[in-house]
Amino acid sequence: MADHNGRQLSTRELVRAHAYPVFAAVASFSLLAIALLQVPQAVKTHRYNRCIDVQVSLRSASNLKGQQGPGKLIYLKAVQHCEGL
Repeated sequence: MADHNGRQLSTRELVRAHAYPVFAAVASFSLLAIALLQVPQAVKTHRYNRCIDVQVSLRSASNLKGQQGPGKLIYLKAVQHCEGL
């Protein structure tokens, strides 16, 4: 590779000239890989949240008084059901 003066670049100059684009490409591919690896966990969490919501609404239909909100029996039973216990 030659610069504007027509002389050949040294190894150090070649590394300096190409280091930034190489590192930028590696960083971009790393971010893309991390984002793709997060998709299965996001799907699992979304399904778990939907399960909890459905279970709480089904158990609330029995009109138990004072059993609404986290830490109450309806919520704890919903968690137990969705975790397969």
